[in-house]
Amino acid sequence: MSNLPLNIANFFLAMQAGPSGADMLGAIFADDAVYTEPFSGQSEPHRGRDAILAAFAASRSEDFDDAVISLGAVEIEGDTITVKWTCYSRAIPGGSGSGTNVFTLAGGKVVSLVTTLDMP
Repeated sequence: MSNLPLNIANFFLAMQAGPSGADMLGAIFADDAVYTEPFSGQSEPHRGRDAILAAFAASRSEDFDDAVISLGAVEIEGDTITVKWTCYSRAIPGGSGSGTNVFTLAGGKVVSLVTTLDMP
């Protein structure tokens, strides 16, 4: 994680921490940030920090308390950071899943996060 900006490294640490990482997670996002994700089935992105934190909270269960996230390739181009990841947890069918997060930063905060899943 040494080449990642601190707030992006903290995002993955907060995700592994589960509910106890909520404050760290909240500090990463701008007030008006937008999060697009495939997990909830919601067709519209989550808009605003509170909606984003609620989406993360709703996606966590006790089964995810064992989550470990391994980072792969990282690309940094200006204010856009693309990170490949694999998450290992008993809550994921088959024990693991992988995807890509594309973060857009402004003023040191995440203003946009788009998460996609790799399809087997």
